[in-house]
Amino acid sequence: MKMQCHGSKRIDPNMRRHGLIDVFAVAYERTNEMRVFVQSWINQSADNWRLTVIHDGPSTEFEKAMRPLAKQMPKKIKYFCTESRFNDYGHSLRQIGIEQATGDYLLLTNADNYFIPRAVEILNVATGKPDVILFDMVHSHDRPGGRDLPPYSYFETSYRRNSIDISAAIVKTDRAKRVGFRDKGYAGDASYFEDILLDDQDILVVKLPHILFVHN
Repeated sequence: MKMQCHGSKRIDPNMRRHGLIDVFAVAYERTNEMRVFVQSWINQSADNWRLTVIHDGPSTEFEKAMRPLAKQMPKKIKYFCTESRFNDYGHSLRQIGIEQATGDYLLLTNADNYFIPRAVEILNVATGKPDVILFDMVHSHDRPGGRDLPPYSYFETSYRRNSIDISAAIVKTDRAKRVGFRDKGYAGDASYFEDILLDDQDILVVKLPHILFVHN
């Protein structure tokens, strides 16, 4: 694995250096948090993104909450419910996202996180053609990754188990499709990133030293 760390500078918000980012967010209830999550994408300063929100099982409340949000940007925001609930940390829904993704990069996340308005703009700064672009976060858990940190602390990520979150990186879509989301257990996030590395030891990972989202 080749690792690069990049700073960033203000650029044209609509610069599409890395093409389209497909965002697939898994949801289960928590519609108030979901509304804020979707709004955080509507507020993005750069426009090379597309969002699909998938609810784990049928939910009229979810559809009612999503309908007016999707109407604001119907070409960029879509949503649907699965026919039944998987109840596996959202991992089966992530596999659905991987299968449906057609953009250049893929971001898998949860629909109760909040992304900063410049998240995509900052991702566009990364130079070269990285396979993975990694970024930092604010983590809601107590002692996240075993670190001596209180809830909602700055969490510096790195490409290793207990130091990465499913929402803290975008991955080239073709690489995500090659590995899929095989581990449906609690550690599925870490297994996904490990599988990407095992598939090709020569991947290029770029680390952006910026907090791009709040984990909830």
